[in-house]
Amino acid sequence: MIGIIGGTGFYNVDLFGESEQIDIQTPYGDVSMMKGKYAGEDVYFLPRHGFTHGRLAYQVTHHANIDAFRQLGVKRILATVAAGGISEHCNAGDLVLLDQFINFHTTHYTFGKMSLDMTEPYCAQLRGVLIEQAKRLGYPMHETGTYLSFDGPRYETAAEIRAFRTLGADVVGMTNAPEAILAREAGICYSAVVIVTNKAAGLSSDEPDLKAHSNMVKQNSEKVQKLLCAVVEALPQQRTCRCQEWYDRAVAARA
Repeated sequence: MIGIIGGTGFYNVDLFGESEQIDIQTPYGDVSMMKGKYAGEDVYFLPRHGFTHGRLAYQVTHHANIDAFRQLGVKRILATVAAGGISEHCNAGDLVLLDQFINFHTTHYTFGKMSLDMTEPYCAQLRGVLIEQAKRLGYPMHETGTYLSFDGPRYETAAEIRAFRTLGADVVGMTNAPEAILAREAGICYSAVVIVTNKAAGLSSDEPDLKAHSNMVKQNSEKVQKLLCAVVEALPQQRTCRCQEWYDRAVAARA
């Protein structure tokens, strides 16, 4: 059972022929997503910002989204993320597989009093399969990347981007750290692929623009969908990562 979260410009997927919309009630709000099958697996697709981008980054109900997946019994989540490029090698149209994040959000994202090991915030097994399948398909992808997660809805200043580059960030966005944190706290494996939509503020003459972000994602959506399909097909049934171990340790420490 696999969950897919689509970011800006990624509002539907052709991962399955017949699909149905389902609604899940959670203590944090109601969630709507699509349910279908691919390669014999139940697949659930959730557009992070809604099917028509009705929610800006600060309005995304991360707790509800992750709790809905948890209620459904999803144990693995693949996410797509639109983000601005900070480092010199991250340019518009590039794919970046995240392995670290820096959290600049002021909100505490947690389901409760749980101290989690986030040394490796993204699932090693999912990352490994994503790397293998990107190579098999001939898709260039940066195999590591650090995401600076920043409160929206405003875009960053040029000075902030210079500071984030000094901190070692490769890309910047507004939604990923909360998802990764809450997925780990729910015992769900999580990995995210960034589509770089533009150079971040002050690094080019192009100004940040939501429509431009969406268009860049749409240009790369077929490639990303094929990659996600390949990962769903190639994933072994057994989880061999440490995500469940870290979750179990945190639960035991809280008891």
